[in-house]
Amino acid sequence: MTPDFSRHDFPVGLVVTSLNSGEILYASQYFYQLSQQQPQHDSRFAALFTPASRIVLESFVMPMLLHQDHCTEIQLSLQTQAKSAVPVLVNARIVQGECPTIYWAISTAQQRDSLYQELVNLRNDLELRAERLEVLSQTDELTGLLNRRAFIARATTLIKQGLRHNMAYSFFMIDIDHFKYINDQHGHNVGDEVLHKVAQLLANNSRENDILARIGGEEFAIITLNSQSDSPVKFAEKLLAIIEAEKVQGIDVTVSIGLAVSAKACFEQLYKGADILLYDAKHQGRNRLVWRDIDEN
Repeated sequence: MTPDFSRHDFPVGLVVTSLNSGEILYASQYFYQLSQQQPQHDSRFAALFTPASRIVLESFVMPMLLHQDHCTEIQLSLQTQAKSAVPVLVNARIVQGECPTIYWAISTAQQRDSLYQELVNLRNDLELRAERLEVLSQTDELTGLLNRRAFIARATTLIKQGLRHNMAYSFFMIDIDHFKYINDQHGHNVGDEVLHKVAQLLANNSRENDILARIGGEEFAIITLNSQSDSPVKFAEKLLAIIEAEKVQGIDVTVSIGLAVSAKACFEQLYKGADILLYDAKHQGRNRLVWRDIDEN
């Protein structure tokens, strides 16, 4: 019984039989270990089962196979050379061809449960990897903040929420002052430290519902729904003071902020408005806030 293919590593007992005669054409080593039988030339598959299982095999399993080409999770018992019974689960499928065959996969319930658990573990691992990839795809590598793509998606959702509940919202465009000079004079490693420190200060001082991201080289953005108890202007002024009070590698670091407030603007209008206001803050001397309700003409 030399097969045309190697199946010894198959994770269950694998047997290939002739559809017409029931003769075993191939059986894996594991199957013979499971059945506690020795390979026999021209042996019949049914002969390896207990008398009761032979009846089920011939009167139920084979008619089912001939009708639908497969059967699953049939409980039978193999018979060992010592005439003891080994309960097994049988799955089978007919493979058509010049000489039709039946592929039988035979396992114990314990082995089946183990295989199912392996599949569950594999699925859980794949889901965890997918979650990690999703987080990585939304995160700025240097600062750990949201990246531009993730920010736009979340900001758009927040604006829709504001419009639905008739709530105003604020967009803070924040840019590190003289960042090119810092990079040129102190090197990119120091520039990265400045970016990381500013990101940390913004994250540590943001409110629970703020959406914070690094959206470009030295640019950060925050969008939030306004509340009666927390003025966006006062919050922006607080950020200016906190960042100005910090030094990175002995370097004074400041930011400029453009703040656009609206109750009806879409994301693109809000972004453009905050960007213009940020430019005004730079033009007026930096380290300052310029804000406007962009709904007012």
